[in-house]
This record gives sequence, structure tokens and C-alpha cells, in this order.
Amino acid sequence: MTDLVWFSDLERALAEARRTRRPVLSLRLLGRFDEELTCANSRFFKRMLYPEPRVHRLLREAFVLHWQSVRPVPIVTIDFGDGRRIKRTLTGNSLHVVLDPRGRPVDALPGLFDPDTFLRLLVRAHAIACGQPRPTLPPVIAGRPRRAVEASMLAPTKHMVESSLLRGVMPIDVAADTRENLELHARVQAMFPTTWSADQLVEWIYRELFLMPPDDPALGLDVADPFALPA
Repeated sequence: MTDLVWFSDLERALAEARRTRRPVLSLRLLGRFDEELTCANSRFFKRMLYPEPRVHRLLREAFVLHWQSVRPVPIVTIDFGDGRRIKRTLTGNSLHVVLDPRGRPVDALPGLFDPDTFLRLLVRAHAIACGQPRPTLPPVIAGRPRRAVEASMLAPTKHMVESSLLRGVMPIDVAADTRENLELHARVQAMFPTTWSADQLVEWIYRELFLMPPDDPALGLDVADPFALPA
């Protein structure tokens, strides 16, 4: 991923998009992309998704890359009682917004997707942003088997209630997240065409889909402990 160039200034990214006639892929996240402790999704993106060869090539050759922090990410310290402590980010979510070279949003991919689904959605959004009637798959993507992804879509919906802490320390279930986030993506698609700016779209996704209003100081974490004894 070292040869991927990321802009942290949207205006500079849009200027580059106009120069190269490429869409902008704008990552919106909790925390800073140039720091280690960001939300779990963006850490997964950096370590597992973006380095995937097909994803890496598409990002490098077809998009101008930009990141923007929505707000700081909550961080929790776990004390094991023997002097050992670890820090983990707590809750959080991220999304990718695809902008045409004029800065108009054409799609938004909420949360985490497996590489095959991520590629399919990005290729479609790229075609829309470039005014193409049909998506054109780069050779590196064409013909890629999708049986595993299609099979996962037939699996029953996962039913599990997790606390924010457990969600912060448990491994990411990519297949389950992909299924759930495809449903969220369908709700995003229902908003298009839209006159909203990218920031307005992002605010709506965090508020209505992620249920994490950016203006909530506690991000919904200040809930009563159901197991606490009454005062």
C-alpha cells in the first residue's frame, strides 16, 4: 500500500481529479488515517483490503484517494490487574464516498465489504462518476470467481447482540459485515440522485444508518449499565 497516494485536503484531491479525469474515493472515518489507533474498519482497510492486489491496482489506477476524519475515535484502556495494559479503539465505523471530479457524490459504501463486493461496487460507482453507460471491468478484475461471496449471501442473517466493548475487541466477521452493509448500501442507493454535498451525505449515513450521530459527544456509549446495582 506504500505507493498509494492519499490526500487529506479535499480541494487538492478534487484538483487532481479534474487534472487526471478520475473520480475521488473519499474515506470518512473516526480517528486519523495517518495514525495507528483509528476505528476498526479503517485499520482493516489498511492492512487487509487495500493491499489486496486487485483492489490495490484499482485504487492506484482509477481513483484519486482522499481521507477525512469525521471525529476522534473513542479509545479504551484494558487493565489486566498485573501491570499489563492494552489500548483499543471502542466502537466506530467508516465509509467510502465516491465523488465525481466536480465533488458531487455518486455513491457511498457504508462500512466493511469483502474484496469482491468492494470491487464490484467501486467499478459501478467509477462508471457513474465518469458518465459511462456501463461499468467496464479492468482485466485484473474480469472473470474473478464470486461463488464464495454469492454463497455467503444465502446464509442466514447473523443474530447476535454485542456490547460496544465486545465489538471493539472481537475479530471482524467480513462475510457478516458484507451482508449487513449491502443492505445499508441499498438504502444509500435509494437517496440518489441527490443534491446533497458529500458532507451532508456522510452526516446522514452516520446518523441514520450507523446510528452514531456525529454531534453526539458520547457516540451513544453513555448508556446505563444494566447489571449495575441500584444506588
